[in-house]
Amino acid sequence: MTALRSVWNAAAYEATRLRTRRSTLGAVGLAVFGSALATLPAARDAVDSGYPQQHIAWVVAGGTAAMILPGAVAVLGAAWLGAGMVTEDYRYGIALTTYTRLPRRGAQLLGKLAVALLLGLVLASATRLAAYLTALGGFALAHGSSAAEHVSIGFVLALPTPAEYLFAGFGGVLGVLLAPVLRLRVLAAPAAWLAAALVAALAPGSRSPYTQDAVYGMVRLGLPAEETALALPALLVSGLLLAALVALCRRRID
Repeated sequence: MTALRSVWNAAAYEATRLRTRRSTLGAVGLAVFGSALATLPAARDAVDSGYPQQHIAWVVAGGTAAMILPGAVAVLGAAWLGAGMVTEDYRYGIALTTYTRLPRRGAQLLGKLAVALLLGLVLASATRLAAYLTALGGFALAHGSSAAEHVSIGFVLALPTPAEYLFAGFGGVLGVLLAPVLRLRVLAAPAAWLAAALVAALAPGSRSPYTQDAVYGMVRLGLPAEETALALPALLVSGLLLAALVALCRRRID
């Protein structure tokens, strides 16, 4: 019970820090803008294909980027903010204050993970809505063309898919876990994005263009492709969690 209370207090502390930082709003704004920006070329490709109605879901999902990683922009945004919860403790010298209030580093890490997971879910919703509104605007501007004349976009497309929610939360978690190991947010966030993309490429039903390359790499290493793909997320999170705990416990607080 004491451990759960510690984790809850750590999560509440991290959530308060995120709400009071202007950089959080800036990162969310950039993620929303990036999602809208990724939708524009996808909408243009759909109109150019001559059958935009058949490609609406693909457009709102993010086009080619969604094939590589569902909710790609949300994943990167969550990873960036998640990594920042760790690196900013040391960069701005507030780690001593943090661990004085919450001395249990394990509970503090779990609190960060919980907040990063929820942040990923929020970003998945925000970026999907931005993509939906951008698609509406894009098809409205192209309404004069015969291809886009009868395009209809249902509101249900404004809701993220389960895969987008899953990978956005996963990206936030990976950002928190990689930050103590790599120590720099500019390294941890892209690494988390790439790790999430690898898991997405090996997920059942994946449409990633890199799935065959990932499977071929596992075969060359002598790993069973199906079993490895199923075990990879758990192994990745477990290994990074252990590495993050070790890195945090060994790091000095000045």
